[in-house]
Parts: sequence; structure tokens; C-alpha cells
Amino acid sequence: MPIFDAHTLPDRSRTLLKFVLPLAILLGLYAIDLICMAGLPTLPAWGSAYATNAALPFDLVVVVPTAFYFLVVRRRGLSPLFVLPVMWVGMVVSLQFVQAGMPSLHLLLLPAVALVDLVVFVREGRRFTGVFRSAKNASANPHDWFSEAFCALTQNAQASHVMANEMAVWYYALASWRRTPDVPEGSRAFTCHRKSGYVALVGVIVALTGVETFAVHLLVAQWSEVAAVVLSAASVYAALFLAGNARAVVLNPLLVDDEALAVRWGMFVDERIPLDDIAHIQSSEPDVPKRERLNLGVMGMEPCWIVLREPASIRTFGGGRRPVRAVNVSPDEAATFKQLVLQGRAERPSA
Repeated sequence: MPIFDAHTLPDRSRTLLKFVLPLAILLGLYAIDLICMAGLPTLPAWGSAYATNAALPFDLVVVVPTAFYFLVVRRRGLSPLFVLPVMWVGMVVSLQFVQAGMPSLHLLLLPAVALVDLVVFVREGRRFTGVFRSAKNASANPHDWFSEAFCALTQNAQASHVMANEMAVWYYALASWRRTPDVPEGSRAFTCHRKSGYVALVGVIVALTGVETFAVHLLVAQWSEVAAVVLSAASVYAALFLAGNARAVVLNPLLVDDEALAVRWGMFVDERIPLDDIAHIQSSEPDVPKRERLNLGVMGMEPCWIVLREPASIRTFGGGRRPVRAVNVSPDEAATFKQLVLQGRAERPSA
């Protein structure tokens, strides 16, 4: 029987053992680098140049990213894209110590890193595109397309949700103008923007934002060009955000079918609530704590509070979830909406 058998160790000990050899190698390499860079009298004159021009860049650009890949990226199922910033940070740091006039390993590492970047970008781009297309075939919600694709790279649903929010802004603002409202067969759609004039209001705000941005840019540029550019970029993004959400409101109406109510508002909310879970609908504010309310009503419209029997788990803008027991919406055809929800029936849309 062998004296030492890793398989006989507890799980935690075996896990720690897997890190001992890689860490020992890393520490040994860094020790050699530090000794050479210290310029001790016992070392030859070329020792310091070897450390700064060869050993240090090799460790920071090759060894550290490789260790990061095996210890973090591969173990967590992340995309190799996360290794690329580590490589470039190592490249930038190691370039700070290069001794001019001496051969440097950077001449080989720079094209090698560029080649690795290209290969990883192509490979992960194809994977992202494949997941995106599959999600697009399975769902009509653009947010789902981006969320599924990002989740394949990050393995983190909450982070993917946040990134999908950003991509949805650009999609709705720039690439959704040929789409028609998403109304599945067997569902009755209820718009929320016609009587309230929500889209017209957003249009006025966007137009005023353009004028204001130009004036503020000229004013701030007298003191700082950088600050003026930053403020202008933020204003343009805010206008795109408003326009994108307004477009999403038009394309994602409330839906009622035989089984459930789809509560949707722009890019932010898309939740399916079974009709059996709805207790009643009222115009006044419900006797429910504010933390359990979700107000999606449009200003100026009569409230339409949907009170649930039990709290429903609603996804937040940041990707988390919170319990909600009352939801306020503003359907244009409020009377018909209430009737269908309470009766638990849905009318098929006419041809």
C-alpha cells in the first residue's frame, strides 16, 4: 500500500493539494525574478536585464494568465475572454521595467498575444452567435436573446441580465422599427401608451434633450472639453434609453389569455401571472406594503391595481427578484381588460 494516496484524503484536502504545485511554481518563478531584479553583487551584470526583459514578461503575460485560466476560468466554466485582460495588464506592467538597448521577450509576446486574442474572439464570437440565434428562435423577447448569449459566456444569470438590459436599449432604439407588437396566438393585447400619450411625451423629452445637450456642451467646453464630451455622451445615451424604452412599450403590450396575464412594461418587466393567483382588481391603492407593490402605471391614467392572493417573484432591473403582491398597470381599454382578467377568459384577436 502506498504511503501517500491523494484519493484517501478528504475532499477539502484534495482540493487544496491541487493548488500546491501551481502555487509553488509561481512563487519559485517570482522569487527568481525578484532576486535578479534586486541586482545582488553575486549575480552577473546581465541578471537584472534578464529579469526585466525576459523572466518578468514571461511570468506576467504567460504564467499568470495560464494559472488564472486553470484556477478560475476553467473551474467556473467562464469564457476564455476573461483571460485576455489579465494578459494585457501583465503586458503593460512588464513594459514599465524594460531595459532599453537589451533584447526583450516582448518582441515575441506581443504578436503571440494578438494571435491569442484573435483566436479567442473568433471562437467565443461563434459561440455567442450560436446561443443568440437559438434564443431568438425560442423567444420573441430581445432581452432573452442577449441574456442567454451572455450567460453562456459568464455563467452568471444576474450579470447576464444587466448586460442584456444594456444591449436591449440599443436594439429597441436603433433596430426595432420594422417589428410589429409581440402578440402570441390566443392572447388579447392591451396597449398602455395611446390614451396616456406616453410616446408623444417621450418624443418631446428626447427633442428637448438634443437642444439642451448642444447648449450645455458649448457652455461646459469653455472650462473643460473632456467634461463637455462626457456630459454630451451621457445625454445622448439618456435620449436613446428613453426612446428605446418607449419603443419597447409599444412592442410589448399587456397580454391576457385563458390561463395567465403577461405583465409587461418596456424593457424592464415581463412576468407571467396565472389568472388563478389574482384576487381582485381595484382603482384605489391596495392595503399592501409599499415594498410589495410594483407600480407600472402611466402618469395621468386611472390606476388599475392587480392584487394577488400570494406574493409573486418579480425580476428587478438588476437581475434579482423580489416578492410583489400588487401591480399597477394602465391599459388603454381598462374596462375590457378588467373583465377578461376577472373572468379568466381571453378573446382571440380578429384576423
